[in-house]
Amino acid sequence: MIELQIEGLDRVKAEIKRIGKEAEQGVANAVKATALEVISDVKKRIQRGPKSGRTYTRGNVSHTASAPGQAPATDTGTLASSTYFTQSGKLSAVVGSRLAYASYLEFGTTRIKPRPSWTPAVEAAAPKLQKRIETAIRKAAK
Repeated sequence: MIELQIEGLDRVKAEIKRIGKEAEQGVANAVKATALEVISDVKKRIQRGPKSGRTYTRGNVSHTASAPGQAPATDTGTLASSTYFTQSGKLSAVVGSRLAYASYLEFGTTRIKPRPSWTPAVEAAAPKLQKRIETAIRKAAK
């Protein structure tokens, strides 16, 4: 699980309190849209190819793994399909994977180097979240 935080959260909360429900709903929608975008981006990063790691054969199927630093290479599709998001409050959402090995791939272990997909997706989404929140508050303030 990777956390994407709203910059200036106290300021956002103060604006919501000042403006009211419309601002709160707009920010909630911005958080949800961004969480869904992160999930979509993670899946694309995993499924996008080709990867340049080690190639091996399992049964009659050949698979090229990701190299360190690349997003994991999809094999069975289990990792990509394990992604989820829940809106844990109006101003927060959780995005993650139901698989324990997702964090091993993301951050690495003593035996494997990281193959990040979540971190770059969240980093790409952060400025969009800020812009969506600013837009939602401006619209509600009118």
